[in-house]
Amino acid sequence: MARCSPSAQASRRRPVGRHLQARTAGIRIVNRAAFTIFLVTGCVALAALSVPQMRKLRSLKEELARVNAQEHHVRSHKEQKSRELTALRDDPAYLELVARDRLDLYRSGERIYRIEKE
Repeated sequence: MARCSPSAQASRRRPVGRHLQARTAGIRIVNRAAFTIFLVTGCVALAALSVPQMRKLRSLKEELARVNAQEHHVRSHKEQKSRELTALRDDPAYLELVARDRLDLYRSGERIYRIEKE
């Protein structure tokens, strides 16, 4: 068997090394492309799964806003009625005014004019 000189062996190895480098570079490109496709697919899937949840969250926030507005209205109505009750209990002049208005009571010699809304 004939032996080759070390320089001849090195020249033979270089093309093999270049071939491996080219294959490795090709594999890297394919791996990067596959990873990119995987990431894009994952992002699209995540977005597709989160859309219904975002809609539900939006509707729940709208419902919460409506309920908070209704609660504010009820609380203000309650406070108004509480003030009216306190005035009826503690203020005889207000009690007389309300009684005369609701029961259509009047004193002798008094004239009452009512204006009806159309």
